[in-house]
Amino acid sequence: MKIRHLHPWDVDYHGAVAIQNRLRKQIVFENRLKKLELVAGADVSFNRKSSVLFGVVTVLHLPDFEEVDRAEAVLETRFPYIPGLLTFREAPVLLEAFKKIRIEPDVILFDGQGVAHPRRMGLAAHMGLLLDTPSVGCAKSRFVGEYAPVGASVGAYSELLFEGETIGVVLRTRENVKPVFVSVGHKVDLPAAIEVVLRTLSRFRLPEPTRRAHLLVNALRRSYFGG
Repeated sequence: MKIRHLHPWDVDYHGAVAIQNRLRKQIVFENRLKKLELVAGADVSFNRKSSVLFGVVTVLHLPDFEEVDRAEAVLETRFPYIPGLLTFREAPVLLEAFKKIRIEPDVILFDGQGVAHPRRMGLAAHMGLLLDTPSVGCAKSRFVGEYAPVGASVGAYSELLFEGETIGVVLRTRENVKPVFVSVGHKVDLPAAIEVVLRTLSRFRLPEPTRRAHLLVNALRRSYFGG
């Protein structure tokens, strides 16, 4: 996949925040997703005692979830762990993996936030801009916002509200299991983001593309450190 060069990565805290505030104006909230056949999942793993990060991208075919492409990368980071700026730590290794992907997906799912972020620039939004591809954030926990209780049935959701606007939804993906936090990344609207997550569910709480990427990247990390 081709990567857009939108900014430098060797920046400090204030430079990173300035980049996020500039890029947020470029997010496309219209649904540009024409079909839903090839869905990529991306995830990052790391060892807390090391500066090495691991990234995996897997592309699955719907509806059978057959893997049609996969890429991995290992990269050392110098950017510290700062909530709200995780893209500056995690994106470089993911971009190295995306460069190796030969089959371009229709949409990319990230284990993280999209616009459900104080500056509306979570990992899924930022990466969607860099890859110029429809993207969706599906996080396991809330970063910002408030919401009402979510219904018990699969597909039930409650709007996630922050600073007077809807920034995503809290979506039930399995009965009697904690919901997930879904938000727009880039080139999708919120109904399309919800549809992407629901159509990529198998037997688990998380969408299959990101669940598969999570398993693969953790296996990569363990092999790197000798088990």
